Amino acid sequence: MAVRLSDIPAEGLVLDYRHDPGRLEPLGEGVRVLEPVDVHLTITPEGDRYLILGEVKGRVQVECGRCLAPVTLTVVAPCAVDAVPLPKRTSPDEPGSLGRGDLDVIFYSGPVLNLDDLVREQLLLNIAMRPLCREGCLGLCPSCGKNRNESPCGCRDLAATDPRLDELRKLRGRSNA
Repeated sequence: MAVRLSDIPAEGLVLDYRHDPGRLEPLGEGVRVLEPVDVHLTITPEGDRYLILGEVKGRVQVECGRCLAPVTLTVVAPCAVDAVPLPKRTSPDEPGSLGRGDLDVIFYSGPVLNLDDLVREQLLLNIAMRPLCREGCLGLCPSCGKNRNESPCGCRDLAATDPRLDELRKLRGRSNA
């Protein structure tokens, strides 16, 4: 979705639309957008900056952080960012850098503000780092790779036989007594 900056009135522009998931792909490795994303934004001009407030909501599919099974999540992402003009560099070889205040900032150049990257970013930032398919997911066996949620794999517990953990087992035995 692109908005012409000249179309944004002084009192602000309210956008309510469904964002096509195909325009967000690839969202990230192992992340798929399942359906159109609901976007509710207000864009208010403040000089050459634009304050963007609102919410992005969509359903995504990711992999469980323990067993790699597909997990469907509803992501509700509050949005509060500033759109500022892309800084001009004095030379093409000069590296750009971001400061601490630039974390809630997107940059634009030209007469159009493209919201695709903003929607993509807000969805990604609001997905858990290690989503789980269910509370208490047992994950994959580190020896054979079998999903332990489906059935026990029969491999011996490596922690029980690792001699480096003997002292810890003794301490745990004393605390349980």
